[in-house]
Amino acid sequence: MAKTIVGLYDDRTTAHNVVQKLEAAGFGEDHLRFASNEKGDDTGYDVDASRDATPEALSRYGIVDDETRFYSEGVRRGGSLVIARVHDNDVDRAVDIMAQHNPVRFEDRSEAYLADTGKDVYTADKMEANREEFADQSKQRLQEIEEHLKIGKREVVRGGVRVHKYVETDVEEETLRLRDEEIVVDRETTNRTLTSDEADAAFKDQTVELVERDEEAVVEKTAVQTGTVTVGKDVKVREETVGGEVRRTRVEVEQIADQTYATMDPDFQTHYASTYKSTGRDYDTYKPAYQYGYAAGQTYSDRDYNQVENDLRTDYSTRYNEGDESAWDEFKDAVRHGYNKARAAV
Repeated sequence: MAKTIVGLYDDRTTAHNVVQKLEAAGFGEDHLRFASNEKGDDTGYDVDASRDATPEALSRYGIVDDETRFYSEGVRRGGSLVIARVHDNDVDRAVDIMAQHNPVRFEDRSEAYLADTGKDVYTADKMEANREEFADQSKQRLQEIEEHLKIGKREVVRGGVRVHKYVETDVEEETLRLRDEEIVVDRETTNRTLTSDEADAAFKDQTVELVERDEEAVVEKTAVQTGTVTVGKDVKVREETVGGEVRRTRVEVEQIADQTYATMDPDFQTHYASTYKSTGRDYDTYKPAYQYGYAAGQTYSDRDYNQVENDLRTDYSTRYNEGDESAWDEFKDAVRHGYNKARAAV
């Protein structure tokens, strides 16, 4: 019994690569159809998008109504549609190939695409704008953050001294004895005969001058330094160790047991037989890699394997190879296979 596998891709180049890989895996002309309004190289399976990518045409492949309108709108906006009709036994292989190239998820864009269906095909500029609008929608990022301490010093006022100078006035008194002079003139009447010598001396001009002198109090002030007050600072340097707790976040992949894993073990053994058996190592050597990839695919079911491969390499090497990433190349195909199987199951 045949089943239809559909993949919508944002650009024609990616979708073309998917077609080539499906063709290389044995899905040929009877299985594949390719619909795109974007110009590019012919895939050999191109159909007329205006006719064969309409909701009515897609419904003939057994695609349900909402998805037919979703895929048709995706093609109108510049996406490229890959349709594969495969037998039940080949479904997993076809899904693995399509999942490796990050197809557009119905859950991510259905709200936008189904709310705005139209008839006119997007121009090249509008196609690019549509891709940029949804470029990061399928990516979920967990930030790894570290706190850093910035240690310095600042001046803090702990206390001080304020010095004021005041002027005080005291009254000083002292009792002085002051002398005042006063001229007194006494006139006395006499009747005495002068001698000739006295007469000659008496009849000469003569001036007598007396000066009155008084003493008065004089106050004079002088400034005398009686002491000094010196204000300054003694500086002492001390060492103090300061620190604090800093936090950081780390992202790890935790393996979670899933009931569906048991059903995948036969498939993993088949993959082991075709990929690793020639190495001479038994299946149990590679089983942890299949388990790890399957658990990671469940955790990051919305992300293509190529987006997480670097993180998985580091985490897997830490868990199983003591941090040695050189052994990754031997096990990465098993991890990839388990990862894509888990995404397909989801």
